[in-house]
Amino acid sequence: MKRFNFRYFSIVFFLLVYQYSFSQDVDNLRTERQALLKDIENTKGLLKNKRHSRENTLQQLNIVSREVSIREEMLKALENEVLSLEQSINANQLEINALEKEFTNLTQEYAQLLQDTYLRRYALDELVYFLSASDFSEAYRRYRLLKEYSNYRHKQGQILKEKKVELESLQKDIFLQKETKEVNLLQLEKEIVQLSRSRNEKNRLIQNLQSEEQWLLRSIKEKEAQANQLENKILEYIRSASVGTLGNDFSDFEGKLIWPVTKGVIVNRFGEHAHPVLKNVSIKNNGIDIQSTSDDRVFVVHSGEVSRVVGIPGYNTAVLVRHGKYLTVYANLKEVSVKQGQKVDAGQVVGRIFEDVSSNMTVLHFEIWHENRKLDPANWLLR
Repeated sequence: MKRFNFRYFSIVFFLLVYQYSFSQDVDNLRTERQALLKDIENTKGLLKNKRHSRENTLQQLNIVSREVSIREEMLKALENEVLSLEQSINANQLEINALEKEFTNLTQEYAQLLQDTYLRRYALDELVYFLSASDFSEAYRRYRLLKEYSNYRHKQGQILKEKKVELESLQKDIFLQKETKEVNLLQLEKEIVQLSRSRNEKNRLIQNLQSEEQWLLRSIKEKEAQANQLENKILEYIRSASVGTLGNDFSDFEGKLIWPVTKGVIVNRFGEHAHPVLKNVSIKNNGIDIQSTSDDRVFVVHSGEVSRVVGIPGYNTAVLVRHGKYLTVYANLKEVSVKQGQKVDAGQVVGRIFEDVSSNMTVLHFEIWHENRKLDPANWLLR
């Protein structure tokens, strides 16, 4: 009988483990790419039918800058997907080579087995073989040997069929992977062209705004003052309020929270970062600014209790919702539909985004706090 091929088993085992890991990686990359495509479509929608003004140009720059970032991520995701496909193709080819070798050996062994059976067809005549036995014990032993030989021959035939099916399946997989790789390479070329166009548009908008340095500096100071007012209101509330129990499972929803708008794009990210136009000037954001692309309704991201409804210059109306030790802030609202002390569920409407008449844009300012610490909301929202 054929000796167990440990080396072949080790190769196949490694390739099976690799293939499982690869399929998960590719699925993750494709999911990420689909999310990025959705973001790109949203940014395109934001740039339509907007009025021309300095405020609008700055907002357009934020949107285009976001589009550039998304396209850069898309390019990286596509490159990673192509690389993963190449690695999988190479791994599959190694497995095919190993299977072809194993299949060839099995075919030769099975052919030899059939030939031996044919040459010994008279010697293996069961009746003659049994009758020539010296006693019953010898006859039974010969019966067992013939049965084992027959089973072995049948088993080898089955193994040969299974290896053939496995080989054909792998060859089909590698063909499909090569096709997918070609499609992705074409998409990669298109994304490179689109990224170049987006970068050119970004540079054009920057050049248009560079002559507005004084206005930009004033705008930054105004927004900083408004942000400080909002922060002081939040801290004032945190110091005076007691921790509630409603929505105290908030921490379990990091990366899973629903978006506070139906459709939107983050146009100003969390934390301190360089100003898109002015050199050596940084801007800080305690939350994120989400440009709404369609419906201007604002939704609570998690169940909780409305703690405050306050008016803030530059942010119009802000709604603070308590979720145990966490707090979410929805600012730049109009037509607020909740009141202080009201219990709210995830997805419940709290109001509508205020529309800036000078730019015809609706931007929601959204913050998340844990006790007195500001968190990056982008890490908490579902992608």
